[in-house]
Amino acid sequence: MGNSESSINLSSSAGLIARMDRLPVMKIHYFWAALLAVNLMLEYYDNAIFAYAAPIIKAHTNYSTEQIGTISSMFFVGMIIGALVGGRLSDKFGRRSVIFWATLLYSVGSLFTALSTNYEMMLVSRVITGIGVQAATSVLLVYVAEMFPSHTRGRFLSIVTFGFVISGVAAAALALFYLPNSGNDAWRHLFYVGSVGLLIAPMIRFGLPESIRWYISKNKYKQAEQLVFKLEQKALSNNQILKTPEVIAIENSQEATFSELLKNKAVLFTIAIVGIGYFGSTLAYYLFGNWGIYSLVYGLKYSEDKAYYIFFMWNVIYCVTPFIAMIVLDRFERKSMILAMSALAAFPLIALGISTTSWILIAAGGLTSILTGMVINGYYTYIPETIPTKLRALGSGIIISLGRFGGAVSGVLGAWLFTTAGIQGVMFTAAAFYILFALPVIFFGPLTTNRTLEAVNRQGLGDK
Repeated sequence: MGNSESSINLSSSAGLIARMDRLPVMKIHYFWAALLAVNLMLEYYDNAIFAYAAPIIKAHTNYSTEQIGTISSMFFVGMIIGALVGGRLSDKFGRRSVIFWATLLYSVGSLFTALSTNYEMMLVSRVITGIGVQAATSVLLVYVAEMFPSHTRGRFLSIVTFGFVISGVAAAALALFYLPNSGNDAWRHLFYVGSVGLLIAPMIRFGLPESIRWYISKNKYKQAEQLVFKLEQKALSNNQILKTPEVIAIENSQEATFSELLKNKAVLFTIAIVGIGYFGSTLAYYLFGNWGIYSLVYGLKYSEDKAYYIFFMWNVIYCVTPFIAMIVLDRFERKSMILAMSALAAFPLIALGISTTSWILIAAGGLTSILTGMVINGYYTYIPETIPTKLRALGSGIIISLGRFGGAVSGVLGAWLFTTAGIQGVMFTAAAFYILFALPVIFFGPLTTNRTLEAVNRQGLGDK
């Protein structure tokens, strides 16, 4: 490892983190990313499939538009809970453990949705699914931030979000080719698919190592040292060069508490700013995503077949998003990219609100999918980077819960906007929200791109 390392303690907390962060990209990193991508694929599927199935559910259950909106919102109520609970539990029991149990929970929730026999049961099942989905996603983002080299976090987050691509196209294809022609219970079969996570969870449990930073936070230095050493040996066995670690002092590793968070004004300010931005972007995203197909069927009076075809094309076009994100995320400052993509997304959203021509709707919706996907990638990378290690799971959970509150609002707000102003009201409002809520982040959010997490913390999170 070099003679220069003899003068520093590489078995200390800071030394272990420095050794991990200097590791080159290896095959094992791609394996972890693949497992996380599969998990995220199932999470997104459980979310997306309701939007596709909503018109069919309404047609075969006689639920009102307001009830459909409430069911959609209850999923996000569960996500709010999951974001908060998942972060706290991951501080106590580990990142990997929470991802595992949350995967089991959302899979059971999807199964209960498929078995729902009345409105109340469906409401409860969507809350359960939402809790599991968001607990898994929130901790997954923290895991990516903590376990992948600092100069590649954006790249690997992009790889993980390939799960969105796969599940988005798969869900849209099922909605297009299966839902309209397969009977009254076809929508239930799609939710049965969402319970596949019951089979995937063991792979998460035994295929992912625990976060090294979590080990350190629990004073489990032996486990952290063993894992770092194992990774270093993998690199050396492949003739890869290990650079001299840049050791940066880190904060006290005791478990964070809410009271401690409330005393840290810098972190509270960051949570407020990033949380406001994420709330607005999530609200806008789900106004577009969850009400798009509903607007095509009940607003523009498209047949279900045609509406599902258009939505399928949106998802096919979206497939280029992770490739764009891999190029962009680690080259430009996160918050600048978030603002740029949010502003650009407003134009195709406006086009969706005023157009009735199929090819324009396909083009505008596809472009919206790409740009809003870039915003999501930006936030997913940015959120855990902005919070100090000691408060990362807790702070990230709060920010993401604020975002999911936006998702919850989208159900009720979308129903009201559609009822009073049609598709124009839904899409124009989404366009305005994207721009409006990105402004606080660009003005007050911290800089994080290509910085180690400890370097961001050292700079006080407010150094613009």
